[in-house]
Amino acid sequence: MRTYDPKDVNVIVDGRYLTGFASGTFVSVEKDEDKYTAYVGAQGEVVRAESANNMGKIIVTLEHTSPSNTFLSNLAKRREPFAAYMIDRGSREVTAGGSQCWILKDADEDRGSEPSEVEWTIVVADYEKR
Repeated sequence: MRTYDPKDVNVIVDGRYLTGFASGTFVSVEKDEDKYTAYVGAQGEVVRAESANNMGKIIVTLEHTSPSNTFLSNLAKRREPFAAYMIDRGSREVTAGGSQCWILKDADEDRGSEPSEVEWTIVVADYEKR
């Protein structure tokens, strides 16, 4: 039997561990394109082309009260790229991210009678998952 512990999952952005994650799915990582694209010729021949696009994304969902929102908002104003990684040290160790990252845009914000969530998209130019 295996046990999943969300405390084994960390998101490190520009050397800082993010805190104050929202309930539910609080981080997702994805590559922008499929690794291969298949092309089928007129007589059924199949050729596959390998994508040279190494871009990906890390999407983080924080509680609106998280101190990491201020950190990410300030980081979004910087022109220099930074490193960002999602590291899961659980039963299936996964590391995804890269060293050439930037914030896509300032996060949208809303407020209501209950705590709200803030979603940040970090673009990763040299995305790698292992």
